[in-house]
Amino acid sequence: MSDTPIIDMHHHLGKEPDYADRLAAACERLGIIRVCLVAIEPGCYLGSFGGNDAVERAFKQHPDLMLGFGHVRLGIDGPQKVSELKDRGFTGLKFIVPARPYDDESFFPIYERAEELGMPGLFHLGIVARQEEGHHVRVRCHYMRPVHLDAIARTFPRFTIIGAHLGNPWYEEAAMTARWNPNVFFDLSGSTLKYRTPQFLGELLWWDSTTRYGSPDGSHAWEKIVFGSDVEYYEIKDVLHDYEVVMKANHLRPDLRSAVRYRTAARILGLQVG
Repeated sequence: MSDTPIIDMHHHLGKEPDYADRLAAACERLGIIRVCLVAIEPGCYLGSFGGNDAVERAFKQHPDLMLGFGHVRLGIDGPQKVSELKDRGFTGLKFIVPARPYDDESFFPIYERAEELGMPGLFHLGIVARQEEGHHVRVRCHYMRPVHLDAIARTFPRFTIIGAHLGNPWYEEAAMTARWNPNVFFDLSGSTLKYRTPQFLGELLWWDSTTRYGSPDGSHAWEKIVFGSDVEYYEIKDVLHDYEVVMKANHLRPDLRSAVRYRTAARILGLQVG
């Protein structure tokens, strides 16, 4: 499907005992050379995904393919949790359903520790799926608006932030947060690629190094986008196809397509960039 290697920055571990093996086989077929497994701890709203322990087992079972993003529960865990996850071999961190808005300063020690340890953070943004269970968890989607990432990014400029779903439905906030902050990136996972047109995304991601109003670091807007699947292993091919449709419709140059598929994520993860 692609003539360049692919990194999947956003994948959840299913509960099936052999899920990691099935995912590994799917990645080999699709040309995915690294996949970030994003944990969500049991009892934290979305209970159908693997938690930190399960993700740790998976990335240790497939060390050449899988990287772990450990779940830090904002409002429950402290910065020591970040250190613990680093010591266990996790590459990055996952944040979802915070007790207060993401940019509440009570969470800043966690982000500071992540910055110190060089662990990127993947933040769920916008709407989350409604579940039949888990009503004991107070879900306030406006706590997860993409504009909250702006204050974090400015305060901790060496903390790399990945926002999920391009902030769905607060897309303009997400795009402007990416433009103004060199350390902020987004994936297009979720329903966005199914109900928003390539033209819509092209209009959001409009700037480059030549535009009058660009990014402080001179980056192209599409260099701020990474591939993320956020689906079951057997649906990754469909998400890859949607990304390709969007990139083709927006006439992205080969180097920008490579950035979306691989190069930007490789830089975030400290991998070799070809």
